[in-house]
Amino acid sequence: MIALLKKFLVLVPVAVLGIFYLHDHYGAYTHVRNKRLLFLALTILLLYGWMFLEVAERTQKTFFQMFVQASFYVYIFMVLTLTGYFILFREVSAHDWWQKMMVRIGRRDHVNLQLFKMFKIYKLFSKQIIGNFIMLLPLGIFLPLLYRKISGLFPVFLVSLMVSTTIELLQLVTSFRSTDVDDVFLNTLGACAGYVLYKLVILAWTPPGEANSLAFVETPMA
Repeated sequence: MIALLKKFLVLVPVAVLGIFYLHDHYGAYTHVRNKRLLFLALTILLLYGWMFLEVAERTQKTFFQMFVQASFYVYIFMVLTLTGYFILFREVSAHDWWQKMMVRIGRRDHVNLQLFKMFKIYKLFSKQIIGNFIMLLPLGIFLPLLYRKISGLFPVFLVSLMVSTTIELLQLVTSFRSTDVDDVFLNTLGACAGYVLYKLVILAWTPPGEANSLAFVETPMA
């Protein structure tokens, strides 16, 4: 019973966020076809189904484990919200969405495929550059904390690269925000910086010759 309660508590924060999100965006779906509502439901089921399975497979022996797991799912929810995940299926169900996307690519309408172009437009410490850098920085910390097979710099680099690329493709499909190859570069660099920060904390926290007391891996990927 205690174990089930702990799993429930891990999911509560992200569940509350989902309820507030649906409440705030309900108006956007009141006048759309049932097909789009079905796609929205599918979107939510995919996300929360994955979280439920993850929590079911994990152990939550300490408060630290519960906190890290809960904050990880909240972080994932926030990133997906900011990057348009919850409107993906609504947009894909719209008429001629593929043709509109191809036109957007052809016209380079908020689409940049030229690396480092952003640095010619914005200052180094501008909100645009810093925001993209820190967006996946927490991912570089969460991954080695939660997944044994993604505990090195190169695996973190590959996963963050795939995540960032997926986000940009998502934004391209939905036209939610601009699609920029520089975003992929900054997101991935930020995730790697997060990993380095994690390792520095581990080195400072763990006495020489002792096991890493911050790491815990109780996952299906272990």
